[in-house]
Amino acid sequence: MNYLQSVVYLESLSASTRPLLERMQKFMEDAGNIQDQLVSLHIGGTNGKGSTSAILESVLHASGLKVGCFTGPHLLRWNERFHLNGKAISDDEFAELATRLRRQSEAFGSKYPEMGLLTWFEFLTAMAFIYFVENKVDVAVFEVGLGGRYDATNVLSKPVATAITNVDLDHTQILGDTVSQIASEKAGIVKPGVPIVTAAIGDALKEIESAARAKNSPVTTLPQGLSSMPWIESALDELSLVGKHQRTNALVAVAVIDAARHDKRFAVPPLTKEIVVSGLKDVYWAGRLQYLPERNLILDGAHNPAGTKALRSALDQNFADKKRIFILGAFANKDVEGLLSNLLRPNDSVIATEVAAKRQVMSSTQIAALVKQFGCDVVCVNDVQKALQTASRQCSKDHVVVATGSFYVVKECMLALGWNSVEDGRKLTNRVPSASPST
Repeated sequence: MNYLQSVVYLESLSASTRPLLERMQKFMEDAGNIQDQLVSLHIGGTNGKGSTSAILESVLHASGLKVGCFTGPHLLRWNERFHLNGKAISDDEFAELATRLRRQSEAFGSKYPEMGLLTWFEFLTAMAFIYFVENKVDVAVFEVGLGGRYDATNVLSKPVATAITNVDLDHTQILGDTVSQIASEKAGIVKPGVPIVTAAIGDALKEIESAARAKNSPVTTLPQGLSSMPWIESALDELSLVGKHQRTNALVAVAVIDAARHDKRFAVPPLTKEIVVSGLKDVYWAGRLQYLPERNLILDGAHNPAGTKALRSALDQNFADKKRIFILGAFANKDVEGLLSNLLRPNDSVIATEVAAKRQVMSSTQIAALVKQFGCDVVCVNDVQKALQTASRQCSKDHVVVATGSFYVVKECMLALGWNSVEDGRKLTNRVPSASPST
């Protein structure tokens, strides 16, 4: 298969219909459990796990290591999910690897018809294992796809450290409808004796600590867990990502590196302020509070109440003097009312829109009806590209346009801007300094 054929094949694969890890375990067992050859870090959480993984990748690379990083979702191209030292896998490498793995998956499905082929996320995860093993990375960072206990990445049985960034309500139809239930699922990545780092609080922290005690796994809670690095707060001032929540994600990343030192396989040099600052300065994580100053545009994939709460906090801190025009689209299975209540304030303007997706989306008129409850002006524009054009016409130097509610909204804005890959936005992105970075 070439690259495009590989993408078509991936898109033809089924999603998991229920929580299940047995197929992935059996597939990797037949493949010799190559994933356990990797020195791995396993990162879960409701929000921020992708940002934390990207920060880990950058700081570890600044330490002189060869780093693999597997994340999701991708925004414009499937390649974005597989990085070596910050660079995405090439089209040719992607296609060659996908072609090989397709043969293996089909052979597996024939051998075990009761299990069938790998799902699309299992397929991607297996690709990452093979890619990083064959490229002999010093360390591989894996972001959990969904939950933890039954996620395909949880076939990693020997990570050197794990993390759960935070826990909040999302994917409740799969993970449970309370924070404690969701935390219990996410704590499924805790491994016997392997340290876990978390910035979770309240009932979620209790669940994580309980799971860790049961497996004799040391727990580092933040922010107090980095008292050995008195310089860490000033180092965080250099982080390229905007928002107080990103500072917390950076703390998690640094604490994970520190916690992993118990394992002799993790050959990372001692962390100095200079190394951490270098890594934090170089982080590029598209679609997460990504500010394009020439267009007064912010792209942020917040898609649950906790995500939009963090987004609003960052807007109030970094763009306090700007009026807001939101381009909002969302999927029907999300808590859109909760999302909006954390995001909107009276006098904000909203353009309700609809993304082009196979999944069921909330209609723009449904979004508009909810928006009106919050005292905001709202219009419906059922195409994201046209919504962006509408926002641009309304926008003056006193405004900032914020495209959010779904990564699909962000993706369609990027396409409307003419981007072929997320790297096209690297030079256009500006870091907005925090008004009070230590808060």
